[in-house]
Amino acid sequence: MKNNWVSYLLKLIWFIGLVALAIIAFNLDNHIQQSASETFNLLPVIWTKLVISIIFGLYISLILVKKWSFKLNFSLLLCVAIPCLILSFAFPILASLSLGGHLPEILESSSISFELQKIFSMNVVGIIAGLSLILSLFNAQSGKVED
Repeated sequence: MKNNWVSYLLKLIWFIGLVALAIIAFNLDNHIQQSASETFNLLPVIWTKLVISIIFGLYISLILVKKWSFKLNFSLLLCVAIPCLILSFAFPILASLSLGGHLPEILESSSISFELQKIFSMNVVGIIAGLSLILSLFNAQSGKVED
């Protein structure tokens, strides 16, 4: 019975941490947005959104990992985590290169930047990147044999 209460307590602590993380992320985002509106530099806003979404993904994964022993899920890492990390970092890197005037002309005139901006604006790819990264390193699938 005691072990059952510990499980409930840990999940309640995780939830309180989630609320605290959301408040901190909201305040940080507001501060960065206010600074960006004063300096007319949106680059910190873009990078902050990326970092916040990845941190949320990492935090969500904490409740999903049952056993914290290193067990690589290579297919999840290769097919989900790495592509999501690349996709989530692509727009901020392109925006940084564009602001510095170092973006190749072919990328600047193509619709790639616009499409990446649409994907990036949802913040979902960063969350999935953080979540799948932890799940691929500490395999949460118990009882299954990995390829």
